[in-house]
Amino acid sequence: MIVLGIDPGTAKMGYSVIEVSATGKNIKLIKSDVLITHQDLLMQNRLKFLYRELTAIAKQYSPSVMVIERIFFNVNAKTAIHVGQARGVALLAAADKKMEVFEYTALEAKFMLTGYGRADKKQMQQAVMELLDLDSIVKSDDANDAVAMAICYVQKGLLGGGTKE
Repeated sequence: MIVLGIDPGTAKMGYSVIEVSATGKNIKLIKSDVLITHQDLLMQNRLKFLYRELTAIAKQYSPSVMVIERIFFNVNAKTAIHVGQARGVALLAAADKKMEVFEYTALEAKFMLTGYGRADKKQMQQAVMELLDLDSIVKSDDANDAVAMAICYVQKGLLGGGTKE
């Protein structure tokens, strides 16, 4: 199974593509990166770029599942709206490519990967590196967060849990 992990954002959207064995016990990182939009672009053009890139990634790797971070904001409404727009574009790409969608909070992913829901970025990078048996950490925090989302889905599946979008 191929899983697409997403850390949504309009300026930077982290993504990962992992391959999962039938048992769910073997996970291979195929690709992780960040889609970056130029700050001078109008929002509709940023969203169009993200949509186009996500559909191209889906076409190239044919994921059956998208795992996207569920965002909670209680302070900055503007940021929440922009991240919500990025999530909407990602969900549209998932619908167009007929992917099942699951969502987890950062706290859930941190707990699943480290056993501690308040793990910091370095702890998450280390956990991703160890779980995937990588030689080095996934460099970008956004890309690493996307990988963590995908791994969270696999680990929750092994435990029989999951939150469908």
